[in-house]
Amino acid sequence: MLTISTTRFGEIAIDEERVIYFPEGLLGFPEQKDYIIQQHKPDSPFYWLQSVTLPYLAFVIINPFLGEKNYLVELPPADQAYFNGIEDGRTLALALVTIKPDAVPPLTMNLVGPVIIDLETRTGKQVVLSTNRYTCKHPLILPS
Repeated sequence: MLTISTTRFGEIAIDEERVIYFPEGLLGFPEQKDYIIQQHKPDSPFYWLQSVTLPYLAFVIINPFLGEKNYLVELPPADQAYFNGIEDGRTLALALVTIKPDAVPPLTMNLVGPVIIDLETRTGKQVVLSTNRYTCKHPLILPS
């Protein structure tokens, strides 16, 4: 067991097998390599990508397919290759969420820079897709 400090959840004990290693870090945070995924609250579609080493560094994340059913449709083959393994559960794709209550729309997700996690090796990478179909501020509209 590993105990980590977080500003949102306090101190939490986690199984070391939950740690996801990002060899290149995330965009803007290349030095931060180790993260865990923490549930926001039961039955919520939102999760947190929480740094293991910096208590204040955490990103709201969501399965991009919840807000954009056709996410992989019309992506160039090079971009689709990042998502190999999604169908059989070996790969997880996540989108970083921005919440701005006073903005329209109040919720957006970054579909140009998804976070891809290989669940077998517990390694992750934030990729930048070459498509111009999506933006880093794609409206997030969850199904009712």
